[in-house]
Amino acid sequence: MTILVLAPPDDETAFRFGSFAEAGGHRVIAPTGFDDVAVTVTADRNAGSAVELRAAGERVRGVFHRGLPPPDAAADPPAAAEAAFAYAESLAVWWSALALWPGPVANRPSPAGFVPHLDALTAAALPGMAVPPSSIGSAAPPPAPPGERIHVSRVRDGAFLGHAGAALPHGNGSEVLRFTRFDPERTRHVLLAGDEQFDLSDPAGTLAAGDRARLAPLLARLRSLGATFAVVVVQPEGERLRLLDISCHPVHHQFAHLEHRVFRAVLNGLLGGRS
Repeated sequence: MTILVLAPPDDETAFRFGSFAEAGGHRVIAPTGFDDVAVTVTADRNAGSAVELRAAGERVRGVFHRGLPPPDAAADPPAAAEAAFAYAESLAVWWSALALWPGPVANRPSPAGFVPHLDALTAAALPGMAVPPSSIGSAAPPPAPPGERIHVSRVRDGAFLGHAGAALPHGNGSEVLRFTRFDPERTRHVLLAGDEQFDLSDPAGTLAAGDRARLAPLLARLRSLGATFAVVVVQPEGERLRLLDISCHPVHHQFAHLEHRVFRAVLNGLLGGRS
């Protein structure tokens, strides 16, 4: 079986997944351009479509999608403009192909984003979820109560920047930041991998039955958005869960103690039906 790994060349998590799949006897191709892969997208006026993906002459069975590397930075404006144009063309091809392709894709592109865009504040409106205490600003965060820390993220793209008190890339105040309070002793990191869920805060990865039930609407919503490889950070709050963060870019060190099981779950999803 041929598995396509679409990721930036320095993505260690994608490399490790590819190595895992190869060890299982699958052919893995990580394209650096369109010399390695053939993409054909056919659409008609009745909204019908057909997509074919081939790599090294073979049909692709599944795609592990982590995004594309940004265009190369160039010193002179003409080269930079050409690189940006080539990147935009490549993005358009992959976005349409992976969104319409009937085969399984880990983190399928959709109208919500090339990599599924998961907004924690929107998802917190789901049953069983709650919005954590947070504030918006461009300077220093408010002080945290005793025993709590402050999670800092960038509003424009949701990128996690670190925790308050560390050396953070706040810039000169031009970025709008979200400061979210949390208790590090009570947070749970839950990884969605294919059809399985793992509690990364538990040595065995076992998700408690109560948390599984409370997370069910959220995980179903993520899957409906094409997110099948994502990490969710929650904090129990009575009968509800405070939703602190969602990311479609889990990194291998987060699940090092469960790496084999996690990659097996992702691979099983790619060898199954549409996901």
